[in-house]
Amino acid sequence: MWKTIVKSVLCVLLIGYVAFAFAFVHEENAKRICPGIDLRIVGHTLPDSVVRQGVNSQLARYSHKLKGEALEHIDLQKLENYLGNYSNFESVECSFNPDSRLRITVAPIKAEVRVFTDSGGSFYINRYGKRIDADAEFFIDVPVLIAPRKFDACIPSALSVIRYASGDPELGPLVGAYKIDGPNDLIIIPRLQGHVINFGDSTRLSEKKAAILTAYRKILPSKGWNTYDTISVKFRQQIVATRRNKAISSHGALEDDGIDLEEATLPEVANINTQNTVEDNG
Repeated sequence: MWKTIVKSVLCVLLIGYVAFAFAFVHEENAKRICPGIDLRIVGHTLPDSVVRQGVNSQLARYSHKLKGEALEHIDLQKLENYLGNYSNFESVECSFNPDSRLRITVAPIKAEVRVFTDSGGSFYINRYGKRIDADAEFFIDVPVLIAPRKFDACIPSALSVIRYASGDPELGPLVGAYKIDGPNDLIIIPRLQGHVINFGDSTRLSEKKAAILTAYRKILPSKGWNTYDTISVKFRQQIVATRRNKAISSHGALEDDGIDLEEATLPEVANINTQNTVEDNG
């Protein structure tokens, strides 16, 4: 019987202690003032100053006072929800440091591509295809894709090609931007102006890369960098070139300047046993 009484007394004392501690902490928090913000950026590849500028810009638009405010009046959950509503963040956590400063820990979403639409809109896309607002304060240097609205569904396929090209040490530096011209027509806009490359779809990536390098190393230096306005590698084991000056046309292999385009196709691609051809479209 006495054990039950002791347990009951201890339980009452524990409840009383918790209530007292809660009241004490609440009273102390009412006295404590937030002296500033400790902003921490984690899990990102962007310059720290870029992310900080973006977060500070959004905090400046927050409807409640933070610095100089009593801790009891700062709603951490509401602040997390506010920052979390912006698509630029993977996660947001808010808490107080022992020195009463407000700690905000954010993990920015990693964008892979910036998309420009024909309607004048712009947004980023991460590796999962999620759209991210293209806020100026979060500007980052990523590949650019021009995507007309009617081909919006082609963006995931284009993302596969962009990811492949961006990670390739030979192909990546050649690319200036990308454009979707059709469901199976992803256009590469090279850094070298004067022509574009029709990459096609997201299949046979290594074969198409080899075709592009062949055109750059063996065909264009011989024929002239301004001879063709479009080089297409979308067809299997073929390089199809369209002349800029349609009045100058040729059919079949071109042999001027001592180079035969048919012989110049994909010589560096392993395991290709069939005869490759290059077409020169007038």
